[in-house]
Amino acid sequence: MVHVKKYGFHYAWVVLGASCILNIVSRADQGSFGVFIDPLVQKFGWSRGDISFAYSLAFIVGLPAVMIMGWLGDRFGARTLMLGSSLMIGTGTVLLGTISELWHFYVFYAVFVGSLGHAAFSVLLPVIVTKWFYRHMGVALGIYWAAQGLGPVIFAPLFRWMIETRGWSNTFMVIGIGVGVLLAISSLFIFNSPETRGLTAYGAEDAAGKPHAANNVTKAPPATLGEVLRNRTVWQLMSIHHIGCVAHAIILAHVVSMATFKGVPGVEAAGVLATIAGTSIISRFAFSVLAEKLGGRTVLSIALLGQSLPVLILFFATEAWVFYLFAVMFGLCYGGEMVGFPIINKQLFGAKAPLGTIYSVEMVAATTGMALGGWLGGGLFDMSGSYTWSLIASVGIGIVGLPLALALPKHKKEASAGLAKNNQ
Repeated sequence: MVHVKKYGFHYAWVVLGASCILNIVSRADQGSFGVFIDPLVQKFGWSRGDISFAYSLAFIVGLPAVMIMGWLGDRFGARTLMLGSSLMIGTGTVLLGTISELWHFYVFYAVFVGSLGHAAFSVLLPVIVTKWFYRHMGVALGIYWAAQGLGPVIFAPLFRWMIETRGWSNTFMVIGIGVGVLLAISSLFIFNSPETRGLTAYGAEDAAGKPHAANNVTKAPPATLGEVLRNRTVWQLMSIHHIGCVAHAIILAHVVSMATFKGVPGVEAAGVLATIAGTSIISRFAFSVLAEKLGGRTVLSIALLGQSLPVLILFFATEAWVFYLFAVMFGLCYGGEMVGFPIINKQLFGAKAPLGTIYSVEMVAATTGMALGGWLGGGLFDMSGSYTWSLIASVGIGIVGLPLALALPKHKKEASAGLAKNNQ
């Protein structure tokens, strides 16, 4: 720790920086899915429901990877898993430029890019960030989640512009190679925990002389996965994550098509998705900080309500500026639904709990929610010929999650001593 003491610099900030880059770049394809739908309809004549099934299939196929990724990361380290995922995403993106059949799209997008490729980054990185930061954990995780919002801001308009000006094949070739290289290089800077570098978490040195502050989280015996799964709060959190993801996946997968269906030009419509992602940077950061201070009950309730009510605007949207108004309002809360879970887990279950495995379990619920929501938006369109029922589903499902969020345990400033109190 000589370099830490001498220069006042901690490797935790390197991990955070690399994690942010990985978070941005790993979502290049997944966060831009909405801009692929219209070009694929025009190029191959596939239905929107069939195309959006690839979005759902990515989450379904990724379920086994999500379930075990936390376990693998806890035991074998994140770097090897992330290097393999970098290869999968880069290769899959290049291969997307070669598709000629619908099943090609399903395999290359759903298997290579959206599921096996993305699972390592989505499950492992948030937990790793919480391990590297004792002080300012909420700020660090807020920066991490805010970076995720930059992915679609950068790549959604880029994909759409390149597809329209350079063609489908050239677009995916260039972006695929660039994405793969960036992911591989950034993965080399990731270490599972400070102990692997002979360090302590950022800020833990200052807390060493304050037993009441440093030990509150860890004084309970470590919780096993079985104990976690017998805790009703875990199932509440899983249900909230599932419901929230169903509701916003309908929007994220189809808002570009909703806009073009109303006559908004393609690149301008892609800007709606980019605006949602860009605005969500605010909520991703703010809700991470608030989760540390206020707990899950408050932040998840606000997020669910805040992402559901703006969808009502889309019932009346016919011009681009209305879609952009919606994008700003929706983004201000949508990003907050997902970001607090690693912090909430640490508050409720303690730092010695198997946090990677717990987060994997919650990500299973989120993954199935994204799968259902992505397909539901396109399926309801194919059945009815409009997006009206898709919007109704998004609002209704989001509101259903509100009572579950309000039923979570009240937040206490001092972290929970373990699972025992929550089982009561």
